[in-house]
Amino acid sequence: MILVDSPVLIDYERTGDAKLAGLFRSLPLCICGTTRAEILHGARGIANRQNLLTFLNTFQRMSIPESLWDALGDNLAALRQKGITVPFPDAIVSTLAIENDIELWTRDAHFQLIQSVLPKLKLFVEPP
Repeated sequence: MILVDSPVLIDYERTGDAKLAGLFRSLPLCICGTTRAEILHGARGIANRQNLLTFLNTFQRMSIPESLWDALGDNLAALRQKGITVPFPDAIVSTLAIENDIELWTRDAHFQLIQSVLPKLKLFVEPP
């Protein structure tokens, strides 16, 4: 399973990239509630929101268990001790990927900074 971060979905929604569409069909992908909320936050009206929901519902869902919050706090503290500040949603998806021992598919470069402090974070490498 690969956890997909919102920038990957946003890029697809903006461009309709055929390569991404093919990867979406061929890989075992999931999203979490944080990613759903980030995508829906960008809805441009009722019709667009419905289209986004239809798109999001093509992905398996990964729940965020109650036990994740302590690990998230520990990870945020570890990042802070190294002088790294990241958006809260990115810390959530990183921690969820770590705790489930799965890869995270993102297009944000700062996840490599997160990985430098939290080496258990596995980042999915998009095929060329």
